[in-house]
Amino acid sequence: MPDGEGRLTAYAVARSGGIVRWTQSARSDDWSRPEILLPEAELLPYVSVARSPQGYVDLFGTRRRGKGPQAPVEIVFASQYQTGRPMTGWHSIGNPHTDTAEAAAVGAPVAVVDGNDVVHVFVRSATGGVFTRRRGREGTWNKWTALPCKRVRDGISATVTRSGRVELFMPADKGVYVWRQEKPGGSLDRAPNLVFIARPETASGTESYEDRVTHYWREDATGEVVAYRIPAPGEQDVAPAPLGGRSGRGPLALSRCLVDGYDCTVLAQAEETGTLAVTAYPTETESAGAWWADTREPCEGAPALARDRAGRLVVAVINREGGLSVTRQRTDQQGMALESWRRF
Repeated sequence: MPDGEGRLTAYAVARSGGIVRWTQSARSDDWSRPEILLPEAELLPYVSVARSPQGYVDLFGTRRRGKGPQAPVEIVFASQYQTGRPMTGWHSIGNPHTDTAEAAAVGAPVAVVDGNDVVHVFVRSATGGVFTRRRGREGTWNKWTALPCKRVRDGISATVTRSGRVELFMPADKGVYVWRQEKPGGSLDRAPNLVFIARPETASGTESYEDRVTHYWREDATGEVVAYRIPAPGEQDVAPAPLGGRSGRGPLALSRCLVDGYDCTVLAQAEETGTLAVTAYPTETESAGAWWADTREPCEGAPALARDRAGRLVVAVINREGGLSVTRQRTDQQGMALESWRRF
């Protein structure tokens, strides 16, 4: 995740349950040694990172209040106000359920910051609904609010456009729920349901062109990656575009960068074999097809993509030893070429 100077920071949950952080140097492409932050947190192996327009970062996770899988879960967050600086302690925002059994089965939080500097947190409920909670610019949290939906699957995706508008994609057993702000800072309103079936924990999204979001997921039956944009008023709706990638698992990492002078969308996925694969195609031109290349670099969990100070693509994965592996886009070769991997 870049700061205002284009310096990158990578976060992961440590085996101890704390947070591991690597920070890019202010003067080079080197990275700091891994820092173990808040090691006593006992987080479950998941973290959602929400960055404000000012560069503040909130990390959201879950931890159990007690031992064993039947113990209730609480949702917690910690804040970082400057790149590389210490983080605050963990603060709890509770759980939308009061019943102990339901509180143990709540989903992982997904958090984003909209154009009015409002933090939105979304969680799948124990009964297949979705709850949201917001923190205003003044730092005050409102109450948990239920969004009317049912049989939602794990893997909610929330995307923020550069204008600050939030678009929410929630896969369910019989389709997809979409909630979106019509304008930055506005109310979150329900859009028409989508009839597509997305495999759980595979959805992600990115702004493809100005204020327009392209959603990606894996088809439930085949595991193939598809791309879809909600049509604007007056536009004809089209079916999701197939992009291959059946050999992968989990959600995609997404970014845009210039490849041979063309604005391209880059996709990265963890292969079932445990390595990383990437592809790129001209933005919003899915008809061009996607040719996946397996980098053979080990990839534990989900990969990450970003752009550096020079606009080059940066690819990061957690390797089998728990360290950070990073490569960058080569600009001296044609196509989506990457440098040799560096391991930190």
